[in-house]
Amino acid sequence: MSEKKTAKKTPAKKTTTKKSTASKKTPAQKTEATVGESSVIYIDYTAKIQDDGQVFDTTIEDVAREHGTYKENDRYEPMLVAIGWNWLLGAVEEELVGLKVGDSKTVAVPPEKGAGTRDPRKVKMIPKVKLAKHGVRMLKGEEITFGDERGVITAVLGRQVRVDFNSPLADKTLVFDVTIKEILSSDEEKLQAIVKRRVPGLPQEDFKVSYAKKTITIEMPKETRYVQNIQYAEIGIAADALKVVPDSKEVKLVVTFERPPKTENVT
Repeated sequence: MSEKKTAKKTPAKKTTTKKSTASKKTPAQKTEATVGESSVIYIDYTAKIQDDGQVFDTTIEDVAREHGTYKENDRYEPMLVAIGWNWLLGAVEEELVGLKVGDSKTVAVPPEKGAGTRDPRKVKMIPKVKLAKHGVRMLKGEEITFGDERGVITAVLGRQVRVDFNSPLADKTLVFDVTIKEILSSDEEKLQAIVKRRVPGLPQEDFKVSYAKKTITIEMPKETRYVQNIQYAEIGIAADALKVVPDSKEVKLVVTFERPPKTENVT
């Protein structure tokens, strides 16, 4: 009788152990079903002016071509957004909380939460000689950069040019049609995504990311050394990484150069 009791107890202990192990793994496999206040997501959107329906920005190539806003060098693909960090307009980001993948929403943004209201002080008269030094073409409608400001020439008057440095979208209510394409859950997914955002020209899989002991490590392929202004991209990657993994304390960007194989002299 005692042998039979012992045989019955043994499998019961094993079953209990398995259940305990499975329950511990569950949180690590958790995914985000809806957009939260600190989610990292991919969206498609089309932005237009409410008054006339003019499209001024979109992530969708077909829409850009249809509305005459297509630009050869632009990338038409879902945009990465970290909710709360104003990578998109804050007024739009906050309206996405609670949505699921596949959900769409139309958000109207008033001027005070968008491009602002027109400021008469931003319309300036600039001598032609000053603009000429910057290689500016003195033509009405020409978009220019002067100092750290961007503006549009609205009139050429004798020796001076009138330039409007207000945003073309000032005083406009903007409408965003947004669709949630993906919600990123793991730290690795988020880190890979921010690398792609800053260095879109190289394959995402060439960058290896890891997170341990509050340290983010991003292994950069040596090809990044040939990317123009890569040092600024790296600063951006580090800043973004600390945002999307809020528990992290530091970021390490690592580039490894291997010793080339020896070549045998052929005589």
